[in-house]
Amino acid sequence: TTLERAIRRQLGSSLDTEAINWEYKLERYFQRIAPMFLPEAPKEDNWIEWRALIRHYGGPARLLDWTYSFFVAVFLAMQEAKDDEHCAVWAYNVDWWKKRVVRRIPKLGKIVKAKNSKSEIEFNYLRKLKGKKGIWPVNPFRLNERLHAQQGVFLMPLDVSSSFMENLRDLATPTVGREHLWKINLSCNKTFRKECIAELQRMNIQNQTLFRGLDGLARDLENKMLMPEHFKDIEPKL
Repeated sequence: TTLERAIRRQLGSSLDTEAINWEYKLERYFQRIAPMFLPEAPKEDNWIEWRALIRHYGGPARLLDWTYSFFVAVFLAMQEAKDDEHCAVWAYNVDWWKKRVVRRIPKLGKIVKAKNSKSEIEFNYLRKLKGKKGIWPVNPFRLNERLHAQQGVFLMPLDVSSSFMENLRDLATPTVGREHLWKINLSCNKTFRKECIAELQRMNIQNQTLFRGLDGLARDLENKMLMPEHFKDIEPKL
């Protein structure tokens, strides 16, 4: 997660001694200042929505970005890949892993099944857990623009003082777990990569739709070079 990487990079510390304190400090700092720039800020105790906003704007959080869309995942992987190297798309059997967590934490299963259950209630219960490892999918009830456009979902390690992979491995042995977590390797030779990105843009999967506004428009300029037909009516000025 970005929080995991930030603690190691900036502090050179292990997660078990720093993660809980820094997660709280950074979120509180963000909460105090962000409302000045937001048309409507989440409620103070709506931790899932605050963390989703931190990730939305590129900050460190324990939420790991995933998507329900295979094609969005391929686009994001291909776009970052270098020519003649490999990239990969990971697929996660969310229902199977959730059952592993519920088996360990029965009360969580009851909260999820409750008719009046909300994601915020579920999340607040999860963040207060101590001494429990695992991975759980979370999303705020109110999606921000990027989450909606990217068909996004977050995977959250239950124990922030342990790495994402330690939380995952605690749920199942590698032999069992690999049957429900897949890595799809993509060979990014120059021709194949160009074809993929161009085809995905024709499906309207591009930076302009995934990252709305000028940010997405600017990101897309380089990819548009793969589709010269878009510029046939634009003559350069001498």
